[in-house]
Amino acid sequence: MTLPSLINNKHLLWRAGFGAGINQFEDLHKKDIKSLIHDLFTEETFLFINYDTPDIVEGGDYMMNDKAPAEKKKEMQRVYREQNEELNLNFLDKMVNSKEQMREKMAFFWHGHFASRVVNPKFNRQILNVIRKNALGNFKDLLFEVSQAPAMLNFLNNQQNKKDHPNENFAREVMELFTMGRGNYTEKDIREGARAFTGWGFDKEGNFVERKKLHDEGTKTFLGKTGNFTGTDALNIILEQKATSKFITTKIYKFFVNENVDETIVNKLSESFYQSNYDIKKLMIDIFSSSWFYDK
Repeated sequence: MTLPSLINNKHLLWRAGFGAGINQFEDLHKKDIKSLIHDLFTEETFLFINYDTPDIVEGGDYMMNDKAPAEKKKEMQRVYREQNEELNLNFLDKMVNSKEQMREKMAFFWHGHFASRVVNPKFNRQILNVIRKNALGNFKDLLFEVSQAPAMLNFLNNQQNKKDHPNENFAREVMELFTMGRGNYTEKDIREGARAFTGWGFDKEGNFVERKKLHDEGTKTFLGKTGNFTGTDALNIILEQKATSKFITTKIYKFFVNENVDETIVNKLSESFYQSNYDIKKLMIDIFSSSWFYDK
C-alpha cells in the first residue's frame, strides 16, 4: 500500500472513530478503504450503558422533594452525582474500547446535537442509550425517541406545556436546534407547534405519556399545513421539510468533514438523505466513500 493510502486510512479512522487502535496498526497498511468502511459499519449486539452505583429504592424521588429530611436529600444528591459520573465514564469507556467505533462516534455527535441537562441519572441513562441505539439508524426514529424522552421533555419544560398555558420552549428548540435551524419557521409556527405538543409528558417511572386532558384539540396552522395536529403530527410535518435534511446534513458535514461547507456537496448529500427517508448509515457511508472526503 502506498503512503497516501495509509494516510487516508488513518484519516478515516480519526473522523469515523477515535483513531486507530493499537491492534490495528500492524495491518492498517494492508486495508483498502472499502473494507475499512465495511468494518466500521459492522454492528454487534447492542449493549446498554449503565451506572454502577445501585439506586436508592426507599423513598425514591421523594427524597429530592423540598419536604424530605435534609440528610436523606443530601444522600440522594450524592448517589445521583455518583451515578451520573459513572454513566459519563462508562460512555467514555465505550468510545475508547468498543469495536463499534462508528456507532460511538456518531452517538458522541448526536449527544451534542440533542443536548439536555437533568439531575435524574435514570433519565440521563435512558436518553443516552436511545441516542446510541439509533445513532446509525433512521433520523425520524431518533428524533421521535429523543423528543419523547423524559430528560428532554423535562429539560425543555414540556411537562408544563398545557392547553390553558402553552409553553413554547420545547417547540422552539425542536425546530431551531434539532431539525430545521433558524430562519425556516416563524414565531407563529412556534406558537402553533407548542399547541400541538401540549400534553406531552412523562410519569415518575420515566415513561412517555400523552395527557389527553391537557392537549389542545383545536385547529392549528403549522409550517403551512392546517389541522387538529398532535405532537406526532408536528414532528412528521417538520420531517417533511427539506430544510430539516439540509440542516442535519450541514451539521454532520461540519463535524465529520470540514467546518468550511462546500454547498454543492452538501446539497447533493442533503437531497440523498431526504430521499432515503433520513437513513443515517447511508449518509455516512456516502460521505466516507467519496473521494472529496480524503481531500478535506
